[in-house]
Amino acid sequence: MASKTELSYSAELRGRCEPIFDAFWTHPFLEGLKDGSLSGERAVHYVGQDHQYLNAYMRCYGLGVSLSPDRDWMQWFHGNLSFILNDEIHPHHALCRAAGVTYEEAQVEVMAPSAQAYINHMLAAAHDTLGVLLAALLPCPWTYIWAGNRFLAEQPPSDDHPFAEWWRFYASDEVNRHLDETLRRFDLLAADAGSAERSRMARAFEQSCHHEVRFWEMAWTLEGWSLPAHERAMAAAV
Repeated sequence: MASKTELSYSAELRGRCEPIFDAFWTHPFLEGLKDGSLSGERAVHYVGQDHQYLNAYMRCYGLGVSLSPDRDWMQWFHGNLSFILNDEIHPHHALCRAAGVTYEEAQVEVMAPSAQAYINHMLAAAHDTLGVLLAALLPCPWTYIWAGNRFLAEQPPSDDHPFAEWWRFYASDEVNRHLDETLRRFDLLAADAGSAERSRMARAFEQSCHHEVRFWEMAWTLEGWSLPAHERAMAAAV
């Protein structure tokens, strides 16, 4: 029987990834969301990429249904998919309003390299076990909700803050309930997993944490598929 002081597997992984969470919190993109200085160009670039990312995230939920052991799990994935489809567009709209563009104008068809890499990582996890899939999906809500709760606790945004709606969404009771249930289910899967599967879960979780920071970097640098500077110079010289 587990000790009352024994950490859950999610808490253990969270502790291992503390430096990555710190990098997420202090990244210039998130700093711009905190102080309201984030440029419209960067906000729009983020929205376009995140729209496509969430499309892939929902497809992973669909694959989660196929891995589900029972209808309870199926219903959970179905409910979360509906939430992302109908509710998680609100923070996107908030960024678009701050940037002075419509949601439709922010849409893109081509994924930036870092965003595509994150999607590929999640889809690969979806071809492993349900535990590995959930490990890959967990850092996305956890980092955002953790940051939202922390910001509202430390420095609640005023009503005229350009990104107040974005912050309040990720600190809302509804998204916190979603995170709590996701953590509960993740820990149930980890408790039943063998050591090899738990290792794959840990690796998928850590890699997704890194991808979250890289997603900020992608948006901050306006990353695209252009050639590196030295390759452009070489091409121009030919």
